[in-house]
Amino acid sequence: MLAFIEGGAVMCIELCSAKILTPYFGTSIYIWAAVLGTTLTALMSGYYLGGYISSKSRKETTIFWLMLAGGILLTLTPLISKWVLPVTIQFSLATGSILSLISFLFFPLLTFGATSPLLINLLTEQAKDSGKSSGTVYSVSTLGGIITTFVIGFYTLPEFGITKTLYGYGILVMGYTTYLFIVKKQFKTPISLLIITAAMSYNFKSEINGEVIYRSEGILGEIKVVDRYLNNPAENRMIPYRMLVVNNISQTIMNLENPKESYWDYVDVLTYNLNSYTSDKKTLLMGLGGGTLYKKLEENNYKTDVVELDERIAEVSKDFFFIEPSTSIIVDDGRHYLNTTKQAYDVVIYDLFHAETPPSHIMTREAFGEVKNALSENGILAINFFGFINGSKGKAARSIYKTLLASGFQVRLYATPGEEQNRNLLFICSRQELKAKNDIIHPLLYEMDIDLNDAELLTDDRPNMEHLYLEAALAWRTDYNEFNTKYFLNK
Repeated sequence: MLAFIEGGAVMCIELCSAKILTPYFGTSIYIWAAVLGTTLTALMSGYYLGGYISSKSRKETTIFWLMLAGGILLTLTPLISKWVLPVTIQFSLATGSILSLISFLFFPLLTFGATSPLLINLLTEQAKDSGKSSGTVYSVSTLGGIITTFVIGFYTLPEFGITKTLYGYGILVMGYTTYLFIVKKQFKTPISLLIITAAMSYNFKSEINGEVIYRSEGILGEIKVVDRYLNNPAENRMIPYRMLVVNNISQTIMNLENPKESYWDYVDVLTYNLNSYTSDKKTLLMGLGGGTLYKKLEENNYKTDVVELDERIAEVSKDFFFIEPSTSIIVDDGRHYLNTTKQAYDVVIYDLFHAETPPSHIMTREAFGEVKNALSENGILAINFFGFINGSKGKAARSIYKTLLASGFQVRLYATPGEEQNRNLLFICSRQELKAKNDIIHPLLYEMDIDLNDAELLTDDRPNMEHLYLEAALAWRTDYNEFNTKYFLNK
């Protein structure tokens, strides 16, 4: 049972630590490399430590103390991270993320890793039994990790969030260890004091304040709804906006004085150009956010089905962003929905971002082929993407362009006003020749002016979007750390 719980604890804190980092350092491959590297280093150190201790002692209580220490550190992880992350965010992404993980991931994994050699030593009476003991401990530990991974990934994180998941598993570890201390008649006052201290670490108070009116943790990480005054350049005054913030990246900024108006102009630019290229209205919108684009489509009489991955965002859009409660929102992965739907659409819109990173699995030639199958004969695919098109930061957008052409689409690429780092790119695509019915009033980037020679063809076998966009994503994360993360830390 100890081996089973230990294996689950390892996966619990590994999964949750990655999510804890996300609002501060993002979701790039760098973060997962830091998490996995720290995990393996901690387990390696723990295995060595456990092997050394087992050569000196075979006391059962040594295992209990290590497990108790690990359980205490599990419950304290949210508290430790809240102290550490405001400091480490000042460092570079690599340095800051690794230092953070050392502070709240390394030491609990060290204690859990040390228990396996001790359990093996305890179960082994003769040398010939060592293989069987090792196999039993590691298989049972791995089984605990497998079951816990599924439970946390599919249930506790989406349902209860990071803090409650860590706290609950920490209480489980401490509770079972306490039971063993009592059974072995080794329970002492210091044990109860440590458990009480860890149990009191949970903050039962809501973190909602005057600006943050909603906050939760789940499948996409941290979600906040924030009421904040921002400058409106058109009116040259500060006006109230409501923001949907995912991992401290703003996904929607809605004018509270006019809820149909977005702070960003891509909503109006995209709608204008959709109206210019099609008169057909059956639409699939992948990615809801706060629903400003959805409301604009409804205003223009588009009959829209919405697919959103995180059920919390569907709820938040109705509770805080004035989306009608009766609106049907399909909670699903966009590509999975494309593969299973029987509907035919006149317009398919990608408005998909996981914090600062667009999902790579829906930007491949195969995925675009599935979009074609879901489109009517004259259907339009529209993709909202970040604004870089030149240099190394623009390689991802150039690769999308190349992949769309290879998928048999005619492509028009529009840019919203502003410099590359502050604008959006809007791909308008169709199997048929694209002829605008309205005047072209927004910047149009022509294929002949874009160097596609270094662009990559994105496929399911080589879905390199995250790698290609990494430099731009890190720049965007840095900007948003200044605009959002540090702002909220100072409130």
